[in-house]
Amino acid sequence: MKQKKLIGFALASILLLSGCSRQTVQQDGKDVVASIDDVNLLADDLYQDLSESTQGKQALFSYVLDQLIRANFPATDDMKENADELVENIQANYESQYGDSAEEELQSALEQSGMENIEAYRDSLIQSLQYAEFLKTYIKDHFDEVFDDYYTQTSPRMISIIKVSMSDPENPTDEENEKLEEVQSLLDTNKSFDDIAYDYSDDDNTKSAKGSLGIVDSQTDLSSTYGSEVQTAALALKNGEVSKAIQGTDGCYFLKCTNTDKETIKKELENVDVDSPLLTYDDYMVYLAFNTYELQYNDDTIKETIQNIVDENLDIRNDLRKENS
Repeated sequence: MKQKKLIGFALASILLLSGCSRQTVQQDGKDVVASIDDVNLLADDLYQDLSESTQGKQALFSYVLDQLIRANFPATDDMKENADELVENIQANYESQYGDSAEEELQSALEQSGMENIEAYRDSLIQSLQYAEFLKTYIKDHFDEVFDDYYTQTSPRMISIIKVSMSDPENPTDEENEKLEEVQSLLDTNKSFDDIAYDYSDDDNTKSAKGSLGIVDSQTDLSSTYGSEVQTAALALKNGEVSKAIQGTDGCYFLKCTNTDKETIKKELENVDVDSPLLTYDDYMVYLAFNTYELQYNDDTIKETIQNIVDENLDIRNDLRKENS
């Protein structure tokens, strides 16, 4: 990948508010950023404290990362349109659920999540999409390496599912039991799992896809939709294996592992989009991607601090890989 450059920055800029006066106040030739009870808070002192504390160092890295992403992956019209669509869907859902109090309920939910208003939330969505582009670029340029690590770390496989709905899975009705037994009987015949799922499954999410959940790995959350037993079974099945009936959320489920072949799964993931599991499986990929950019600093202390943060996190990543090998 072509190396990019980010011209040096000043840590003090993190502390300045856009509404501050343009006139700089100084004490003994040092900038004053605030005063409390006639005691001045000096930029140099604040700079020193932040650059030495763990939280300050992480804030420093986050700031540099944010500026790097903004410079190299500016918000596009598509990102803005996607964010607008998501915001409109959320607003519509709240209006449907809360009626006249929708705006108040939405504002309360936003504040609880740390957002000032819906516009701030929209901005965060756009920033997330920019961040995704940053990771996508790294993954595409290092696809074989990333996929090999993903396959090793998360045990991906293709899973299909059949759901038999039950109002109370612990006490199914006669009709529900009858359908469950019918599906069990069909699974013992030559009829394909896909066809049974298409004809009999009550799962609206997968029925039209003949039961296919797509790629499931150790990071996939099936528990919130289907229950923890389904999650466990999906990761335990061997290639071609069909589970027994599993009691889960709103019904009983049958699972089939349809593929664990590395090359087949690799081909499925070659088109790296925003929904790719390759973007989210590795919390430390951000540091790998960061290292592919050539930054220029005006301050050697900041340069050393940033590189130490990156190196420390990559060391942790390497240690985790050794533990899992």
